[in-house]
Amino acid sequence: MDDELFQLIAHLTELEHKNVELNSELLQDMINKGVQDINKLDQVADRLMDSMLGITGNGEAMYRKYLDYIETFNPQEAKERKDDLEYELGYKTHVLYAAAILCKKETENLLTVIGKPSFDRIFHNYISKVWSVKKKTASFLLFAHYASEKTVAQLMNMLKTITEETDYILSRIDEFEDLMHFPSETYHPLREDEWELIQFIAEHNINLLNSNPKQKKEILHDVFGI
Repeated sequence: MDDELFQLIAHLTELEHKNVELNSELLQDMINKGVQDINKLDQVADRLMDSMLGITGNGEAMYRKYLDYIETFNPQEAKERKDDLEYELGYKTHVLYAAAILCKKETENLLTVIGKPSFDRIFHNYISKVWSVKKKTASFLLFAHYASEKTVAQLMNMLKTITEETDYILSRIDEFEDLMHFPSETYHPLREDEWELIQFIAEHNINLLNSNPKQKKEILHDVFGI
């Protein structure tokens, strides 16, 4: 059985290598010809993304070359794809795990109305409904704010400090199973505009809740039993 499994993995690995080689050549040919139809380019580039998220993890070098090419005629599309790539490959998901660590600390010993840990309620019933890394991060900050009464700005400073301790974050990721794909051991710091967006989302959501006392009361009762 083990031999069959190893043979299967070897076969899939070989297929991925061929996929990267073929689609890299196709993409390079389109670049050389000056193709600027992003939808057509994406059809080929997305196959490289599949390989990057697959067994071999190959294809990133060509994909980044493709993004550099897009930047020459559509900088905004290039920027959006570069950001997506950073999070898809786990280079910036450290910030999300750091936010989970921070929120767990700030909600320590707090219980729901039925006596369960407040963090578990937050993690399974609220964070799981959000898909974006930045929005998930902001959601952790929102609950940390209500648990501690610290400002978002204060929590942001604490979060930034935690993100610098990448070995510490990687040592704790098993505590947050299914939060999102694991962060890479290679960490790319967030740009200032990314930090600003996370803070804006958190503060915006807090303002929305504060302007809706009934919904705020229901959520705080559900999470903190108050």
